[in-house]
Amino acid sequence: MPANLPPVYHAAEKRYRQANSPEEKIEALREMHAVMPKHKGTDKLQADIKRKIAQLKDQAKKAPAARQVPQWVIEKVGAGQVPVIGPPNAGKSALIAEVTHAEVRVAEYPFTTQGPAPAMMPFENIQIQLIDTPAWSEEFDVGWLPELTRRADACVLVADLSDELAEEMIAFIVDHMEARDVVLTGSVSDEREGFEVYVPTLLVGNKSEAANAGGVLAELERRFADRFPICVVSVGESRGLDEFKRALFDVMAITRVFTKQPGKEADLGEPFVLPAGSTVHDLAAKIHKEILASLKYARLWGESGRFKGQRVGEDHVLADGDIVELHTR
Repeated sequence: MPANLPPVYHAAEKRYRQANSPEEKIEALREMHAVMPKHKGTDKLQADIKRKIAQLKDQAKKAPAARQVPQWVIEKVGAGQVPVIGPPNAGKSALIAEVTHAEVRVAEYPFTTQGPAPAMMPFENIQIQLIDTPAWSEEFDVGWLPELTRRADACVLVADLSDELAEEMIAFIVDHMEARDVVLTGSVSDEREGFEVYVPTLLVGNKSEAANAGGVLAELERRFADRFPICVVSVGESRGLDEFKRALFDVMAITRVFTKQPGKEADLGEPFVLPAGSTVHDLAAKIHKEILASLKYARLWGESGRFKGQRVGEDHVLADGDIVELHTR
């Protein structure tokens, strides 16, 4: 039976993933349990949430007063946080250096990156936070990578198209993430069997200039095309990088919305970034809780409206690029 989890559940689940303390996680879990539908399709999920709450209460009792922040807790900035993960020498660091122009350590030998390193990637009118990570393989287990990914808004998997074992290496990462209840997927479904966290993921095939790239790509597509969108690039030849940025934006499923004041021009500088499917209510809540409390209606210019300046209610679903004029009581 489908779980049919409501948007408020997903919002609470995101707060749980991003929480840094047991107390914050418990609060989010309790809200998730309170708002979820209660039927056979959510029996296992309800039990998992109760088990997580009990575990976190025990941790809170045992934890010392002063806690160190783990290295995988990176402050989120920009439109979203996206770890870039892959096996040795796949070109993760080179890709990040190319699309962010940050000073990222790049070398021909494996395991150059030792810890998480954030860098900002510009895309049109927003900035997306990419995080370089250590190579992950059977020989080098990065135990905290699932925890970093659990908190993220999306994930990028980088495969080496010059390596005949690329398919196996990506499968290793996908399987070991799933063993830690982090499911990498192209699109997130409302149907849940347990307490897994689903992270929208883009698979990137790098080194498309390699002589054997076509065959390796075919194997990756055979194994993963039904699970992930796949983007092909050549960082060494600077090809496919704009397509990579667009593909990542699409996977993140976010909506950029601009605002304007009555009688004035729209502020087309930095947009408000919301999850796809967000409403006027969600926009008002993001701006300020007082605006939400006194919201009367909105006027709208953009793809989600039938005509310019259309009057809409707070449940109107917004589209990317919409301009919204909020009216309060």
